[in-house]
Amino acid sequence: MSTYTFQLLAVRKHRFSFTEGLASAFDYTPIINAYNVSPTPNVADARAIASDFIATGDDMRTALADYARTQ
Repeated sequence: MSTYTFQLLAVRKHRFSFTEGLASAFDYTPIINAYNVSPTPNVADARAIASDFIATGDDMRTALADYARTQ
């Protein structure tokens, strides 16, 4: 898992409780928490693509560094 993924998970101010997890399973309309809120679908797509590139780049750097250490 890349550093970027850990940063995304670190955005929450507190840990999930059991009741929050249970409630989120039945939260079909995002009343409890709103995730990935964007003004337009195009902005949401651009953010998702940028996030994917960052995560992929981090994973590639990690894999290349591991490979370089074994050589």
